[in-house]
Amino acid sequence: MASVLESIVFDADTFQRELQAFDVLLKSKSDLSERDDIQPFFRTCKHLTAYLGTFAPNIAAGTEICYEYEFFGDFKADILLGSKQEKEFCVVEFEDGKQNTIFKSQKKRKNPEWSARFEHAFSQIIDWFYNLEDFKNTQGFSATFGPGHTGFTALLVMGRSATLDDTQRNRLKWRSDTVSIGRHKVSCLTFDDLYETLLRKFSLYSAVSKVKSASETPGLPPP
Repeated sequence: MASVLESIVFDADTFQRELQAFDVLLKSKSDLSERDDIQPFFRTCKHLTAYLGTFAPNIAAGTEICYEYEFFGDFKADILLGSKQEKEFCVVEFEDGKQNTIFKSQKKRKNPEWSARFEHAFSQIIDWFYNLEDFKNTQGFSATFGPGHTGFTALLVMGRSATLDDTQRNRLKWRSDTVSIGRHKVSCLTFDDLYETLLRKFSLYSAVSKVKSASETPGLPPP
């Protein structure tokens, strides 16, 4: 079984254009469809996709990506990305960016409950990790990820920030920070938070790159 991963060399300028296009998409409509908006967009933005690797430990932008990665059975992730060299990968699940995608109002109760869509998506990720663990000693696993131990994290993106109040935001962040699947971290955030986080990460990356470049330029003092 040959590897299904596509190699990519991250280009910062292309990433910036794709990140700007993501911002335009988010501002173009209040509701986003996973199938009609999100999936087609990320398929055309490979460098933006690669930069999702910054959510995984030990890697920055991913060096290998795959859209609609089929696990070794009936499971499929929207995106698989990571680094074979660093033995670290991230699996990505997108859902709709709509109201009530993350929480669902309850009658006669102040606090909404987690939506069935959110819990279903989280359960899918549990099945992914179970499946990867079950097949880690197979030839198919080694062909894709290479021999030896490989680390995995997950990214679940759904909903819009404008539909969440402060309490709901805190609940989502707390769940993202504290709830893992075994040793696997699962980052849960809205599409708006995804954009803001990527923008912040890239701003830090750019600042570090400028300092490093200045320190290596003859005639300039070290930072």
